[in-house]
Amino acid sequence: MTHHPDQSPYEEAWDGYSRAWRELHPGLPHLGDEWTGKAAGAASSLDEYCRLIEARFIAPWITPGDTVLEIGVGGGRTAALLAARCGRLICADVSREMLERTRARQLSPPGGISFVKLDHGGLDAVPDAVADACFCYDTMVHMAPEDIFTYLAALPRILRGRRLCILHHGEILSDLGFRKFLADQSEGHGRRRPGLSFPVMTRAIMQRFLDHLGYEVLRCDTESVPRDCVWVCRAPA
Repeated sequence: MTHHPDQSPYEEAWDGYSRAWRELHPGLPHLGDEWTGKAAGAASSLDEYCRLIEARFIAPWITPGDTVLEIGVGGGRTAALLAARCGRLICADVSREMLERTRARQLSPPGGISFVKLDHGGLDAVPDAVADACFCYDTMVHMAPEDIFTYLAALPRILRGRRLCILHHGEILSDLGFRKFLADQSEGHGRRRPGLSFPVMTRAIMQRFLDHLGYEVLRCDTESVPRDCVWVCRAPA
């Protein structure tokens, strides 16, 4: 793959994955359908995993009046779940290819949908006080801790009202998380730049980030997705 100096490692990795996806998964209708939650210990099929995400992390928290910013929309799997529950949806991603895949789903939440191309791992392209909630699922599992911190530091500027955040990241100290780490090391993924790999991240690191930045933790779920950790919290005003 040719490296483009104006692309972040995340953008380059996910643009490349999108271009290769059809050849890798010729029988699937949408990018993202290949992630069924089985490797994370959460589900045994795509439908079961989507039902879990909706029941645990969307339905109890997202209301029809919410404008939701989704960071890392990918192929639009969770965007489709959010669009059925929220008022307006803002889809953000570092990969233009991924944004186009989500756009092709023609989702139509009542308040409309918009798309934001993120640059170099930051949220500068997102306007101030634009969303009531941030949803970031299956994205931070691929982000280095320092980049997660950068996003967390930027979110208070973007959020308003309830300032709700649903944030999902990897937990290397779980049994499945450490197994994933060992598998990546044996395959040489541990030496890759951030992108498709699973960087070292833990619940304790995330807790320290949230405490330092003044987030109010409402829930920390390490059971629904046993390999990982999902937080529900409020960003500081």
